[in-house]
Amino acid sequence: MELTIARHCVAKGSDGLSPLQQALLHDERPIRVADAPTGAGKSYAFQRALVDQDARILFIVPTRRLAQNLAGALVQELVHGDWPRQRAERAVALWSSDQTLALKETGVVNISGHRLRQMQELTPYAGHGEMIIAVPEVVSALLIRRRLQAGSAGIGVFDLLDNFDHIVFDEFHTIEERGFGLATVFARLLTAEREDGVRGYGSAKLSFLSATPLDLLPTLTQVGVPEHQVALLSETLVDDGRALHGDVVLSLEGEATLSAVLLKYLPAVANELEQGRQVVAIFDSVANLERELTALAWKLAEGGIDLSRVLVINSIRDSVPRGLTDAGLAFGRKQNPHDFGLILATASVEMGVTFRQANFMLMEPGLEPMHFLQRYGRAARRGEAGRVMLRVDSAKQMRSPWLRQVQAFIEAHAGERVGIDALTDVLSRATQAAGNEPLAAGTFGQLSKRAGFCAGLYWNVLMAHPSYSKHRRDHLFKHRPDACKTLYRLEQDVRRLEAQPGCKAHVERWLKLLREQVFDLRTIEPRVRVVNERGQAFEFGRVWLQRETTIHERGTHDGDEIHITGNLDDYWREDKEHSAERTWVCYFPHTGETRLLPLKGLALAWCKALADVDQYRVEWDDEPEAFEAAQKLIQLTGLVPGHDPEIPVESVSCIL
Repeated sequence: MELTIARHCVAKGSDGLSPLQQALLHDERPIRVADAPTGAGKSYAFQRALVDQDARILFIVPTRRLAQNLAGALVQELVHGDWPRQRAERAVALWSSDQTLALKETGVVNISGHRLRQMQELTPYAGHGEMIIAVPEVVSALLIRRRLQAGSAGIGVFDLLDNFDHIVFDEFHTIEERGFGLATVFARLLTAEREDGVRGYGSAKLSFLSATPLDLLPTLTQVGVPEHQVALLSETLVDDGRALHGDVVLSLEGEATLSAVLLKYLPAVANELEQGRQVVAIFDSVANLERELTALAWKLAEGGIDLSRVLVINSIRDSVPRGLTDAGLAFGRKQNPHDFGLILATASVEMGVTFRQANFMLMEPGLEPMHFLQRYGRAARRGEAGRVMLRVDSAKQMRSPWLRQVQAFIEAHAGERVGIDALTDVLSRATQAAGNEPLAAGTFGQLSKRAGFCAGLYWNVLMAHPSYSKHRRDHLFKHRPDACKTLYRLEQDVRRLEAQPGCKAHVERWLKLLREQVFDLRTIEPRVRVVNERGQAFEFGRVWLQRETTIHERGTHDGDEIHITGNLDDYWREDKEHSAERTWVCYFPHTGETRLLPLKGLALAWCKALADVDQYRVEWDDEPEAFEAAQKLIQLTGLVPGHDPEIPVESVSCIL
């Protein structure tokens, strides 16, 4: 059963830019929320700003792979545009953990100081623009650095707003509620009404880009951004113009595994590779791909596939720069996908990986509608015709109503030619049906009100930071979101407990640990380093490792590493360990007692635990406002003071 998603294009002006790209560069409103299909060239607009307008751009992306690929591609594009390579490389800076390691290898000790100098040395009068491509944690760490170095105390958010023409959050649908504070600081200050009548601080424009956008306007207005200062931009598709995708046949496959689908179409895969094109297979599960990888490799070889042309991309394999499996399949975050024909991947390719000519794709649907659309959009770029084989699983469909809606859409239009907007609309409506709040048309979710309160906590930490002088601190105080005031009042109510004997230290620690949560913008699980007998080291999520393998029990623990003999294939569990879950060491404002609670549903579990943890330490009736305020702080932000079980509390302030 199949249908065809019709070829679609965007209009192109005399300068080569689409209407959306023009708006991103020239719309007068300081905040832009842009929605455009995959391949529409949202990031290319800012490359043109760099070249044509000598613009300085801070481009914030969610993953280090995406940062690496964007930086490398931008340098190459500038060189192809007749820039001398040295000039191109000087105009593009990369701020990520990979770059941190590279700097340390060259002897740079003070990484933050190095990045601050890069920012300070931007050259607005040098006749060309610059772009810094960064992951959000690096930018945030510069704004609220835990340790200040001499000469850098004055650098902060106001400098970013002054020094850049554009600040961009790419793939903004990945923003978590706890990490929205960074964007809030930029958005609020850029739109603040000043006493001198000038709008906002600095000259930067702030853009949010995504092919599967969140309904961001309610969250922006919650933190005090005026609605009329926000431009909601979308790309209009046309029949003729710059082609994004050609005709793509989308068909359903009912095989038991994606590997089985791949082997079923092996002759077609081989033909694509012989024609110099690429084939991409996207698995939902890292575990399923890894379990099947060795056997799949041998079957591919038997089918005539040159294994040296196969690349594996997933979170485990990307934890090292480069490597080869025992069967000779390449992997590693520094491998260039353009150098390979067949890509075996997971959700890692939804962002940050572009393909040379991938017109044939086999995929599982992903966990949410936005994942489906991000994956589908990897295929048949630049107007090429293509084919996408979608493996459907009846058990998964029973658990996921949106998958049933997608299948119903394909069945209803079997044999027809439909527009990409029809498929996007089905996926967006499926998202909205699963939520509680009404969403703007064409969006794929919304941040809860917790995002605004997390932003308020971030702002309060920023105001208290020693890098902000009295003048700048006054600006922050004046334009703080309302959530800042609410949180401050609740903190003062919690401090009522300090009057109870022996409670002052507990209150101080609890509030400090609450504020420390703003340093972690995402709930990324700590990684476990596993080293095999050949010296290869991989990083695994701890819960994943415990659930899928016996490495924790059978490996040899050596400090922060686990050493194993043989390969990962020797350690798969026959049955998954479903009791494996991520936990959190939770603290309370009235006692030194802690509780280890599951991370899932943590805020609710903490509030329930508050009623009985060390219940004879302080009578609830003695300080009801304090206990109620503590509960309210957790409920509003969703943040619980504490730390990962394997990170001691003494190290929490140093984990970045």
